Amino acid sequence: MTEQGPHHHDIHEVEEELRHDLAFERASLDESIKHDYSTADTGIVPLEKRRPMWHFMGLWTTFVAGFSYMFLGFEIHDGGHSLATTAAITLIGYGFYVAYAMTGSYLGSRTGQTHALLTRSIFGRVGSWIVSAFILLAPLGWVGYQANLLAVLWDGFYSWGNIFTLTLLLAGVMILNNLLGFTGISVFARYLVTPILILWCIYMVAKAVITDHSKLGGTPPQSFSLPFWVAVVAVIGFSMWGNEPDFWRYGKPSFNWAWPTYIFAALWFTLFVMAGWMMAAISGTTDTAKVFRFTVHYSLFGAFGLAWIIATISQFAINDGNYYESVNAGQNLIGGWKRWRRPFTCLVVAGGGVIAADLVNFHFLNGWFKVASFLAVSVPCATVIMVVDHFLLPRLFRISRPLTHVPQWEETGLINWPATIALLGAVFFGVTGTASWPHGWLEATAPNSWGPVPLEAWALAGGLYIVLVAVARALGPVRSALGFAKTISDSLIASDAVIDIASVAEGRAAAAS
Repeated sequence: MTEQGPHHHDIHEVEEELRHDLAFERASLDESIKHDYSTADTGIVPLEKRRPMWHFMGLWTTFVAGFSYMFLGFEIHDGGHSLATTAAITLIGYGFYVAYAMTGSYLGSRTGQTHALLTRSIFGRVGSWIVSAFILLAPLGWVGYQANLLAVLWDGFYSWGNIFTLTLLLAGVMILNNLLGFTGISVFARYLVTPILILWCIYMVAKAVITDHSKLGGTPPQSFSLPFWVAVVAVIGFSMWGNEPDFWRYGKPSFNWAWPTYIFAALWFTLFVMAGWMMAAISGTTDTAKVFRFTVHYSLFGAFGLAWIIATISQFAINDGNYYESVNAGQNLIGGWKRWRRPFTCLVVAGGGVIAADLVNFHFLNGWFKVASFLAVSVPCATVIMVVDHFLLPRLFRISRPLTHVPQWEETGLINWPATIALLGAVFFGVTGTASWPHGWLEATAPNSWGPVPLEAWALAGGLYIVLVAVARALGPVRSALGFAKTISDSLIASDAVIDIASVAEGRAAAAS
């Protein structure tokens, strides 16, 4: 009889741990689809429900590895930028995004609340409606864009045509994961399709560098105007989710804990943008479908069946995240109704996704850029204001807003005037600075010389909020002006304590809470 050594025992332990982790992941995903702590009754993720770091690394890798980022590389190439400049644009844009995302992730992990639910406590009832509308609408633009990209991919692979019909159909069908609680596509994409996609991209880039390096030098001809900072704005928009608190409320409540995930994801984000640029340069065409068809011949040996499977599953997985964001916003607005259920919100949002697919791809000029730039300035400005409110106001003005309870609508304050004014002012600046108004609105405004407009809008939102709070404080008691919930007493407001689920657990604010 052969004795089983320590090596066999170690393998057995690893297998058991992997099975345990996958079972935990499946249970967590099923639970998150069913209620996801997205209403006032179940609005805070308990600390014991937080997920391990590998979960976020897998999730964010799925988010940044895909065909849409290759498309971004196509656009930067056709905008007349060299490979070196493209790398600089990508790293600068993603770096700006990470600077924002770290604060948004920290806010979510400390409070355990969705972005939309946080707005109830911080923006008040009217302000929460405004921010929730931003969160609801902006991702639907991405739903429409990603659905159209998949239709274009299918056309490039098989010349199927019917782009308009397929785009609208796909936009509606892509809600299925959120609607039915079927998490298999997301898990399959994360653990199998995404690694295959990454290996394919690595091979593609390596082959281009080794065999076609002569076509990768110099500056390509410019097909349309895409100035440096406008390209940076596009990268920020493609990186941005805006509702980072929604994802990271399941993370460890530590500021630096999210850092490794964003750095790890940066590698794949940059890789796919570079791959897109290279394929655009080598293919010699500006037709997106033809570039993708060339890419399959060039690096996947013409295996269009495999390419179809990878593209379809990865695009569905990305739109899972887009729909997830909109559904959570919808849940904040109407999820508290007695007879309302999350699947109803999914169906309403799916209809919005179909409408957005029509508008973004077939009615708006440069719709993909308008979607990217609007998302880069709208929801993030609200996040910055909430970060300032929660972490800075107690230190600057001894104004504290405990976030240990999600108020019902009848408990919510009417409106936080400084926050709402700062938000609308910053968003107006950002949309104007990126020239992202619908066709015919403020057309004289050019985005070329405004610099990194999203970063400027975020700074404006936070700075203007601080100034307006100082004015409100000088005029008298701030309860009404800052839209405090009825459940918060005056004694808790006049404090320098930062009170949330994490601080209470740590014992720092237990007495006050």
